[in-house]
Amino acid sequence: MNTSAPSAPAASTVPTPTELLEIAVGAAALAADHIRSLDRDSLAREYKTSSKDIVTEHDRACEEMIVAELRRRLPTCRIVGEEGGERPAEGAPGEQPGDPATAAGSQAAEEPVVSFFVDPIDGTSNFAAGLPLFCVSIGVAVGDELVAGVIDAPVLGTVFTAADGPAMINGVPITPRPTKPAKDAMVLSGFLGPRVSGQFPEYAARAGIEINAEYSAVRSLGTAALELAYVAAGWADATSFATLNAWDVAAGFHIVKQAGGSLRTWPGSVVAEDAPAHLQPACVACAGPERLELLDRLQDELQQLRDAQQ
Repeated sequence: MNTSAPSAPAASTVPTPTELLEIAVGAAALAADHIRSLDRDSLAREYKTSSKDIVTEHDRACEEMIVAELRRRLPTCRIVGEEGGERPAEGAPGEQPGDPATAAGSQAAEEPVVSFFVDPIDGTSNFAAGLPLFCVSIGVAVGDELVAGVIDAPVLGTVFTAADGPAMINGVPITPRPTKPAKDAMVLSGFLGPRVSGQFPEYAARAGIEINAEYSAVRSLGTAALELAYVAAGWADATSFATLNAWDVAAGFHIVKQAGGSLRTWPGSVVAEDAPAHLQPACVACAGPERLELLDRLQDELQQLRDAQQ
């Protein structure tokens, strides 16, 4: 008879959401400090896909310093950045067949991957023009689940954060509040941008008229991450997007959720319907559980147009 006691399961090596948030906040702060040190009156710009999609040397520099800090703090993390794309985990055990580390690392290999979604400067056009409406955004997922996020607006001196507790602004918890009715609602949205207008001009023209007629005020800040943060803070009632990437929204989605807000997403034409929310390109975020029906309906209509086009 075997009388030996069963071995205890190995302790998880995945940091807690609070620990992951602390890592992300530290990395974002390095980039924010760099940005505050710049002379923004003479910034050179380059064009990526068009004159509406620009990048500066500081976008790249900020992403590299963020990546270096994340790698220093958590070498086995995966990083997905706007400028550098996906960087798989470095030094993760078991990557090559026959690797001596494979057996020893089998427990770690079974654990979910920690992914950081990094937008080094969200709102680059604002940044390059001298406007203060831009931010550093880092969202954190364990496996497919968002667990932490930080949005640091360097010039505004405002840092939005959330892990598994309440969302905060500069360390002060956000008090959840309901979404205002349409007639009183402030909507922040770049929803009808050049891509949607170019693909579906008739739909975009009609949608623009409906949105402006329905809500008390409609503004576009030029930075998706800050728009989501402002909705989480209760400074706006909703925001809506149609063509975003995970680095734009991962942090903001988590902060909205932890602040008591609500989210709906749509897969567009590029991802599966069951993809995690932060990987879907279209969304409507509201400050509270109450929804603004027109924004949801317009996204439903846009999804139908996209489905018909495939």
